Amino acid sequence: MRTEKIDLYKYFHVKREGAKAGLLTVYRHEESAEKLLRPAMLVIPGGAYAMVSPNEGEPVALEYFRVGTEAFVLDYDVAPVPYPAQIRQAAMAMMYIRKNAQAFGILPDKIAAVGFSAGGHLLGCISTLWDDPAVKELFGEECEKVRPDASVYSYAVVSCDEKIWHRDSFHNFCGQKVCAEAYSIEKKVRPGCAPAFIWGNTFDECVPVQNSLRLYAAYLEAGVPAELHIFREGWHGMNVCDWAEADCPARPVCAYVRPWIELSRTFLKALGFLPRSL
Repeated sequence: MRTEKIDLYKYFHVKREGAKAGLLTVYRHEESAEKLLRPAMLVIPGGAYAMVSPNEGEPVALEYFRVGTEAFVLDYDVAPVPYPAQIRQAAMAMMYIRKNAQAFGILPDKIAAVGFSAGGHLLGCISTLWDDPAVKELFGEECEKVRPDASVYSYAVVSCDEKIWHRDSFHNFCGQKVCAEAYSIEKKVRPGCAPAFIWGNTFDECVPVQNSLRLYAAYLEAGVPAELHIFREGWHGMNVCDWAEADCPARPVCAYVRPWIELSRTFLKALGFLPRSL
């Protein structure tokens, strides 16, 4: 495995204007005798836009890497830095992967993204609002390339409806720059969106499962293929469900929820996200 860290601002010659993060960690396969073109996965960790969870970064990337996918993990800005830093950084990450697809041996139309919690909201931003003014300012008419070819939402922050929202995520993302209504993802899904895989837990006490349900309904209404999995057990932030302690009482629940990973990979395979020989 080859790894490197890319400063997206330096790569795209963009001024930081107060941004501090915007780094992309790359996980690529070593070259082999069998020449392959591979799908890619951009991983966007969560953390309420207050931090970037390491447990939803590299461990997730490696799960997809193991099945032949090139993986990338985004480190984005959090509070007190608000919009537009996060959406610009996610957009730059996707554009970086697309612009380097040939050099990296990546299938140019098989670049997916997975987002967790607030990272799921950021995934929703580039999945539904790829022509956001902050993105268009960066990439002009090429902004459509920012949209992932498939989106995997993991217990995602979606709605600004105060009955079900995750208040801190919206406050940290919006700051005093934009209104939450404009970034309520279920209201932004449209026919041009790519297929979506959505999963969550019934008793999520942090981000109510209604966020996932409303997102799924929005994809259906827009006529975009979507798949939904809601586990009857579990909690917020389960990521890859890797519970090391054999005698931990949570271990059976982790084993029960962990199949979300294989379910998502099966979903992607059905869409053609498979390594191909040259």
